[in-house]
Amino acid sequence: MRARELLESVRKELEPLNASVLRCRFLTKAERGELSVDDLRLFAENQLYIVSHDARSLSLMASRAGDPEEAEYFAELARSDLMALRALREMALELGIGQKPLHELRIVPHAVDYTHFLAFLAAHGNPGEQAFALIVNLPVWSAACSRLLNAVRSRHDLRRTEFLELFANVPSWVEEVGLRVCERYVERHGESMRFFARLIQEYELSFWEGLGGG
Repeated sequence: MRARELLESVRKELEPLNASVLRCRFLTKAERGELSVDDLRLFAENQLYIVSHDARSLSLMASRAGDPEEAEYFAELARSDLMALRALREMALELGIGQKPLHELRIVPHAVDYTHFLAFLAAHGNPGEQAFALIVNLPVWSAACSRLLNAVRSRHDLRRTEFLELFANVPSWVEEVGLRVCERYVERHGESMRFFARLIQEYELSFWEGLGGG
């Protein structure tokens, strides 16, 4: 099986799970204008924890990669996360969170399972498993961010929304280059790639459920 075929198969398999992400209570409340400022603060605080750790995990993937294209792929994703982290800090300032250290943030353990899984994958997975999980996950995260962006602009009067804007669209290179990375591994590791893709989507759902109670 080629990497593209595996991706199409896994996306089909994960449609019900991904649909659960996109109909989660937090996004529904946002679109109805029912989120409080404290709800938005909780989103930002947990994302501060997640994105700061995700950037480290992506950098670790880059440092462990044996192929230059693989290393540059993960390094570029890490740079994107660092850019998003700067924008997230601006959102946090608007929401009144300020520049709190991570240990003072209100972290919901269920909501940050994703970043702990990504750290595990960075330390123990191969580049094919890592890239495949990311290209399965990022479009769903992006769709959720796009919906939240539209909601906070129209319903919640949030102005510093660059963090959500950065994630609202996935650049085409993420999948294109990611599939080239995956192609080198799919013959030997196709089933583990499928396994980790499902896990990362379960953890994506955990984030939104952790914020909004399901």
